[in-house]
Amino acid sequence: MKKTKDVSTSAGTPKKKKPENKGRLSSMLESMQKRSSPVNAHKVATKYFDDFKKDRSIPTAEESTKITTAVNTSVGTAESTEVDTVVGTPVDSAVTTAVDKKPRKTSPTRSQVKASESQILDDSHTQSEAKVYFSMRDECSSKKKTQLRFGLKELKEKTGLSDKTIRNAIHSLEKKLSIKVVEPSLGVYGRKIRVFDPEEISQNRKKAELIIDSTTKKIVDSATAVSSAVITAVDNKQEHKKEVLALYKKYTGNSWDDRAEKFYKSIDNVRPEVVESVLILGMLKDKKKNKHISDFKALFKELGGEPSKTYIEHLRDIWKKK
Repeated sequence: MKKTKDVSTSAGTPKKKKPENKGRLSSMLESMQKRSSPVNAHKVATKYFDDFKKDRSIPTAEESTKITTAVNTSVGTAESTEVDTVVGTPVDSAVTTAVDKKPRKTSPTRSQVKASESQILDDSHTQSEAKVYFSMRDECSSKKKTQLRFGLKELKEKTGLSDKTIRNAIHSLEKKLSIKVVEPSLGVYGRKIRVFDPEEISQNRKKAELIIDSTTKKIVDSATAVSSAVITAVDNKQEHKKEVLALYKKYTGNSWDDRAEKFYKSIDNVRPEVVESVLILGMLKDKKKNKHISDFKALFKELGGEPSKTYIEHLRDIWKKK
């Protein structure tokens, strides 16, 4: 029936096709007119065009962007890779990698510097040495000087250590190149001591090839340490005694006696240079004749550490002039 009706009504004239989606468009317009808000009307229009594109498989703006990006990326990457490989990618990659992997030099923070300094001192100083060192260093820092005179009484009050412990600590600190006795004691004023900072200590020890055991805090390997140990131990007692006898006679003019022999036992491990310094200082301070070596007992205690070669030379020059 339907087919017959279409043929009869057409009367041989082809029927015009209705505009596609005309009903949907009309429906959209009617829906927009019914919306009181422009925002709602816009939503209706947007939905219409989205459905229209979906029916015809037309990609949306977002999908179009994704496709374009994917195509451009793949083409660009392929071209770039091919060109780089031909021209010189290995060289460029090597240079870039080297630059990227090269560590940046950063300045150590103040806390890192302090930690490093503290480690150097902790690994080489005993507790008594540390107390003496820091008391002297703090004093030098407060007065902005690298060397000052330090008396036993002053150091005793600051550290709470005995005179003997302080003298031993100073002697050991000098061997470890942490300090340097520049001038011997001048009565209550004490010895003039150069106090090195941790960086200087590290450089001094490296230059002297000085190695200190971090556990025992003792010097274990150094040409300087070996030389000092040999002199201090005085392997050849007879040679040491002969040298002390010669120095005693030279500066006092006295002969060796039983009293001197008895006193010698307390200084038989003292370096001849120290004995010479004591004799010169003792004779210069007190010009009385017939001075006995035992009269310099207090001066031996005050001098304590080993004077520098420069200072000994200075004392010898003064002695020659006077």
